[in-house]
Amino acid sequence: MRLFLTLLSLLLAWPVAAQLPERDLVLELREIDEGGAGYVVGTRPQVPLMPPQQLQVRNGGAARLSFSQVTPIQWVQSVQAQGALTGAGVKQGLIWLQAGQSLQFKPRWPGGQKPATVEVEVQTQNVRQQPGKDLPTQERGELSTTVSAPLGQWVTLARSGQAPQPGVYSSNAATQRPRLLQLRVTAP
Repeated sequence: MRLFLTLLSLLLAWPVAAQLPERDLVLELREIDEGGAGYVVGTRPQVPLMPPQQLQVRNGGAARLSFSQVTPIQWVQSVQAQGALTGAGVKQGLIWLQAGQSLQFKPRWPGGQKPATVEVEVQTQNVRQQPGKDLPTQERGELSTTVSAPLGQWVTLARSGQAPQPGVYSSNAATQRPRLLQLRVTAP
């Protein structure tokens, strides 16, 4: 009995987790070029930046944003030559391959001037060509992270590309101005 009372007093003294303010939060996602100096000259068109996205989500809830493209792949499975009792024929196969990204955000804002904590999960699907093979393959990847986002401030989630070295000129297609994927959380 004494052990039970001791455990009960410890449980009562344990701090109760504060509930999150019941509010909607606005999550904004943008892609920008890092650094604006200089210009790029090339024979290939520039890949356009992702248009800014805005999501409204309940504090503590989840929001998902998906960008994808589905491509049909058709191929010849078998060919039958014309025989004495049968006609010629071709049997074809069809599959659908999906490429794109899906991002899930779970913001938690304790209120006041404290930053929001945002869990970010990214799932990617790519179609990879295989020269000399019958069909392309589908690759999948996942990434999870948690970021602290002060309200109203842009936070960089990811960086792609590489910065060219000053005074170095190259025709290397891999040289691409760095781009940033950024997130901003506001509590309107």
